[in-house]
Amino acid sequence: MALVDAPRGRLIQTEENGVRPFDIGRDLRPVAELIADAFNNELDTRGKAALREMRIMSHVSGLLKLLNRGTGELDDVFGGFVWVDQGRVAGNVTVQRADKYGSRWQIANVAVAPQHRGRGIARLLMRQALEHVEASGGEWAVLQVYEHNAVALKLYESLDFEQIGATVTLRLDRLPQVEQPEPVLGFRPFSVQHWQPLYELAASQLNGQAQWWRSVRRADFDMPLDQQAMEWFWRVVGRRSVYRRCIQTSRRFEAALVLSAQRWSGAHEMDLWVRPEQYGRYEALLAQWALAALWEHPRAPVTINLSRDHSAGLEALEAFGFRPQQTLITMRRRIKD
Repeated sequence: MALVDAPRGRLIQTEENGVRPFDIGRDLRPVAELIADAFNNELDTRGKAALREMRIMSHVSGLLKLLNRGTGELDDVFGGFVWVDQGRVAGNVTVQRADKYGSRWQIANVAVAPQHRGRGIARLLMRQALEHVEASGGEWAVLQVYEHNAVALKLYESLDFEQIGATVTLRLDRLPQVEQPEPVLGFRPFSVQHWQPLYELAASQLNGQAQWWRSVRRADFDMPLDQQAMEWFWRVVGRRSVYRRCIQTSRRFEAALVLSAQRWSGAHEMDLWVRPEQYGRYEALLAQWALAALWEHPRAPVTINLSRDHSAGLEALEAFGFRPQQTLITMRRRIKD
């Protein structure tokens, strides 16, 4: 039975077509392929790794379904809905708890097969997801969308989602020839053992809405021993070196930089933090130091993610030749008071 369109383009659900809950036993593989087709040019390293895991897990999806019957633990990871047409998955939306209390829910992987787009399937899936969040007692729904995806952005705005933040990915293709900057008071290296002042610095840079959605986690900065050992190993064998520099006054960091420099292949990666009250003061200094240090490494692109609110940092990086590649917008919608 084919997909049925009402006279005004509305979708009618039939016995063989329409929305149903995601079934880990039979939907894992087709949803993975659907996500790969829909977000092929948008997946970062972590996204590609997650997609590979979905494909691998699909080979034992029947066992996963059996195990999940007793615990239900996978519902928080793979929960959601699919749109099927003649028994084949043509659309997907993932709905997950974003906190342990179930007050905030994350909506992700909103994807529709190319041949089924333009029929309102994405809107129908989103409404189903929002109804599920409300039925589960959720107070907020949160999602992320790339700024260049104008169709999706318009859909979410029409469903009363509001923007609460954005992250810009910048890339430098050609390394400029720069010298080491003049030293300033408090500029020094630091180690992984100094994770606490770095953690506190990173937290200070988030506004209230960003902290509300995804606060800085201690685990992201307090590196376990096995990760420290791997960092040491890759440095010894010459694959990757990690540099850490900060501006320290008294006992706190005013700004910090972590540079992961590749020696074999891949792009160099930078992370930059500056206290909001110091915006415009240290960004150029730290960026110049990092670019000068990279002249000892292979000529590879350099990437960095920075909050769109950090305009001074964006301007400093663009002055060295960095160019924005994409902007990931975070949006939220109140479900109920």
